[in-house]
Amino acid sequence: MKLNLNIVENKTEYYQLATQYFKNINSDQYENINFDRIIPKSISILIDHDFIPTPCIEIKLELLENQKKTANYFLYLNENKEFIDEFLY
Repeated sequence: MKLNLNIVENKTEYYQLATQYFKNINSDQYENINFDRIIPKSISILIDHDFIPTPCIEIKLELLENQKKTANYFLYLNENKEFIDEFLY
């Protein structure tokens, strides 16, 4: 798998994509999570993982309320920026 070598150059696009996916989650999944801000946190390339197909790109967003972390959202994409999986906790 040839991962995008320009992730650094396109990091804004990756964070926007993760934010878009997060906003499309059924609100029932995060109704108990209070947040007033979404912070782009990190972009990683996963080489080996127990339950996520690898290699892939992991994008992490942090949800804050009153400047305190309330949850994390992880989006996993393949090299073509296609959805693999997502986690909210």
